[in-house]
Amino acid sequence: MKKGGWRKLIVLLLVFDLLLLLRLRPGLSPRVNLSHSQMDLLPNIRFGLNLNPQSSDNLFGLLGFYVQSSKEQADEEGLRIQVWDEQKGMMEMNFEEYIVHVVAGEMPAGYETEALKAQAIAARTYALKHLRGEDRCKSGYTICTDPYCCQACLQTEEMKSCWGDRYDEYYKKIDDAVKATEGEVLTSDGKLISALYHSSSGGRTEDSEAVFAVALPYLVSVESDGEEDSPEYSDEKVFSVQDLCSIVNAEFPQAHLKAPAEQIDVWGRTDSGRVKLVQLGEIVINGQQLRNLLNLHSTNFSFEFEGDSVRITCIGFGHGVGMSQCGANAMAKRGVDYRAILEHYYTGVEIITMDEQL
Repeated sequence: MKKGGWRKLIVLLLVFDLLLLLRLRPGLSPRVNLSHSQMDLLPNIRFGLNLNPQSSDNLFGLLGFYVQSSKEQADEEGLRIQVWDEQKGMMEMNFEEYIVHVVAGEMPAGYETEALKAQAIAARTYALKHLRGEDRCKSGYTICTDPYCCQACLQTEEMKSCWGDRYDEYYKKIDDAVKATEGEVLTSDGKLISALYHSSSGGRTEDSEAVFAVALPYLVSVESDGEEDSPEYSDEKVFSVQDLCSIVNAEFPQAHLKAPAEQIDVWGRTDSGRVKLVQLGEIVINGQQLRNLLNLHSTNFSFEFEGDSVRITCIGFGHGVGMSQCGANAMAKRGVDYRAILEHYYTGVEIITMDEQL
């Protein structure tokens, strides 16, 4: 064989080895540093890097290899997912069992059963989208347990610690909710949705475009009644003038904030009441930047200046996009079932089984 022919053969073998590695290890994705990007907002709506080959089945078929599809693996051993945890490392879990742990970590066990069912389907949709490589976790693994990136995942020992004597009762309640909706996911135009959710909307959810700069037809602002009695509905923080100025000026030296009552002004709000822009001294930042800086519950905040102190009141808890968990629970208390809850918060979606997506 000529010298050039050997080189071509070696390159072909290397490419084949790479494709085989990626195909056989679907949970492994490239580690990327996305800090300080919009994906730091909870949760990750944008796609990360996706190096999985999109049409490798034909190549494997031509070369005489056979690789099982996700559906065939699920049929034989139950669908499994690789979950990254900072303390425990990579954990491989049965997919539906993983959903039980996510619901336990993301929604209070004392919530109504229909709300827990709605949460299970939202969490399952979110996880399946990652499992299929349509969304990426910043850890480089399929999905992680950090709620500021993916979804919380409460481990058994944590459930026992949180729930105490009610562990058996609460575990069964959540497990029953997951089993009652087993395999059900949310789609729009035949594709899995980005099933975002948050603790409390404060009475009205937010458009995805206002928070993530991505307009999605099923993530639009809707009313969310009945949240007022929830402890997550509102929150207050009080700062001394000196402390607030120090925090702001340390992060934004060009602000030169000295007199908050005279130098702080909200420049605009979205239709749901969340702050778009806020002036801090000599600079203007967006509402999310101030929320992150001061660890506020939401961007629906207002200021009160009282002598040497500044009171900041927040309405709602979380980014406000998608399903409000408090609102879902309020709907369930009024007798609304999980399907109607999901159809309210995710406009125009369909609820189908995972078999149709695998």
